[in-house]
Amino acid sequence: MKNKDMLSVTAFSLLLLIMSACSTSKVANPDGGKNVKISGTWTVQDIDFEGITGKVKVSVFDDAPYTCFIGSQWNLVASGNGSYTLPSGQDCNAGERTIFWGVQTENGVPTFMFKKMPGGVKPAKITDGYKLTVKSVTANSLVLQDDINFEGKTVYINYHLTK
Repeated sequence: MKNKDMLSVTAFSLLLLIMSACSTSKVANPDGGKNVKISGTWTVQDIDFEGITGKVKVSVFDDAPYTCFIGSQWNLVASGNGSYTLPSGQDCNAGERTIFWGVQTENGVPTFMFKKMPGGVKPAKITDGYKLTVKSVTANSLVLQDDINFEGKTVYINYHLTK
């Protein structure tokens, strides 16, 4: 999968400026709840699809097959630093990946954004990133949705995480 959501240096630099000024990791719950912190340690419990039936083989985040992300742990520090760790498994390159993340509202919808940070490179130097819609969030659960192009149509991958 290509980085479908390339973030320009200017846009991401603006996000970094906003994040450093506000240092917020709260989003309004799309289901109408009060603000809930997204920072913390999350585990992907399940992944499901909308718009695809049957078995599929899809790689996500230019990293690994989606099945490798089940059981992955996401450590989201309020400062925007973080990581995700893939467990070992068939066709999985287990290990930790360093990320820089944030949440912003786009068209009234909370959006979780992150970019991978290889080898100590500063966030401002990375222009590629990923954007997922925050479908729901509570104190102990989070659902992120990614839209991808699969066989010429848009389908959705839902990541179900728990604290």
